[in-house]
Amino acid sequence: MANKPLELDREAWLTEAAQFILDDIIKPQQAPDWQAPYPFRVSVGYPPRTRANSKIIAVCIVAEASADKHNEIFVSPSLDSSLDILAALSHELVHYADNCESGHKNHFARLARRIGLEGLLTATRPNAALLDALADIISTIGEIPHAKIDLQLAKAKQSTRMVLIKCPTAKETCGFSYRTSQTNINKITDWLCPACAIEDMRIG
Repeated sequence: MANKPLELDREAWLTEAAQFILDDIIKPQQAPDWQAPYPFRVSVGYPPRTRANSKIIAVCIVAEASADKHNEIFVSPSLDSSLDILAALSHELVHYADNCESGHKNHFARLARRIGLEGLLTATRPNAALLDALADIISTIGEIPHAKIDLQLAKAKQSTRMVLIKCPTAKETCGFSYRTSQTNINKITDWLCPACAIEDMRIG
């Protein structure tokens, strides 16, 4: 491989890296006549149904789920190490090799071990030889142009604090309450409980 890094945007970097992994690492471990079942796309993005505290770092989606029959591979934006990203991408490309048909067993398990993925098959890690091969790819295309996103901090902040307004009458007889903004509270002129009409509503 050449040592001059290429100028790539993030998705182009992932696509170029994925093609290197397929051509140089996965194909040599397949049957001579093996061909990828479908084309693929690789993106940085949130895997479907992923929450901020999820441990899922990448996913490969079956081609049948795509309107134009592409396997869609997503790498979590919480990753920023080029080597970690390529390790995760290698795992997903093993899924891609048979359109995710074998899950983490059979074809997936055999191919994963052949290319140097160790550990639990649901959470593999590259061995020393695979790490060297992935580092060689990085030396060719450079580091990924991406900075990680903290999914916890990415949550939308509530701009208006909603204040609890409640009736002080016992819950057995009323217990009416609601939340509203301080702006609305400042407009209230009649504090009598609209449900029981016994006592004035209270804040908190």
